[in-house]
Amino acid sequence: MKYDSAGYKAGFGNGITEIGCMAHARRKSYDLHVVNKSSLATQALDAIQRRYEVERAAQNLSPDKHQKHRAERTHPVADVLHH
Repeated sequence: MKYDSAGYKAGFGNGITEIGCMAHARRKSYDLHVVNKSSLATQALDAIQRRYEVERAAQNLSPDKHQKHRAERTHPVADVLHH
């Protein structure tokens, strides 16, 4: 789905928090970590890794259980990235 599509943007009106593309965020954080040894970049990389772990743990769940699993476990990770 394109980032600027109406369907993508419509979700934000339904209480969905935009986090953008995790791959892009991870790549930029990694670059900052390598160049500057930034502790903030390290925290971001750790949070992104936890987010990936949440998804891996849910990959074989039914769609409803996957959504519940994600909802229960991703907010703390998103909070780290947004604060």
